[in-house]
Amino acid sequence: MQTSREARLQNQFDRTELFDLVRRERFARDQQRFGVMAACFHRDAYVRTSWYDGTGGDAYVAATRKWMSNTGNSKHWVFPAFAQVQGHRATIESPAMIFNRARLEDIEIDFQVFCRFFSRAVREDGDWKLASFHVLFERDVMGPTLASDPLPIDRQLLDTMRPSYKFLTYIQRSRGIRVNQDLLGDDRPDQLAEFHAGEDRWLAGEGPVS
Repeated sequence: MQTSREARLQNQFDRTELFDLVRRERFARDQQRFGVMAACFHRDAYVRTSWYDGTGGDAYVAATRKWMSNTGNSKHWVFPAFAQVQGHRATIESPAMIFNRARLEDIEIDFQVFCRFFSRAVREDGDWKLASFHVLFERDVMGPTLASDPLPIDRQLLDTMRPSYKFLTYIQRSRGIRVNQDLLGDDRPDQLAEFHAGEDRWLAGEGPVS
């Protein structure tokens, strides 16, 4: 059996690897290093974002490559903060920001989404792989890149959208993309608490590994 010191060292080593994994995956995605990105995912990973909902790490990477060729290249900052490890299972939650520059009715705008990324991870053949990827939305902002330009927003339409990701929904709608209004977000705390409870049960060993 591991001593207390050995267990603490192993936990710290696992946390370091997990934090590196989530940073590496987003960096590879943003820089279009799709081979590196694919290597971060378990083959059966489940991914749910504002534009994607499906299973299979390779399928998500292929969809991301196509998505980026059609809609431009949003960027991500991710700050891994909280990891829990139980044997060969782990969960990681990271404060994050998604940011993009776009045009809305011929006005150049910037928008930022403040969120958290949440993933299951599994250890396979000694390496950690992401077994899921969720975006937990907090709030978002949007404004013209030139302060003197008007922000071309239909306020009545905007008010029908989820508070935690309303500007993201609005800009995607302008691109002809429908964003699911039942994603996880801080504006629905009961739903978020239920999600975290389910992830804790998985971490404790309930259900299949991936």
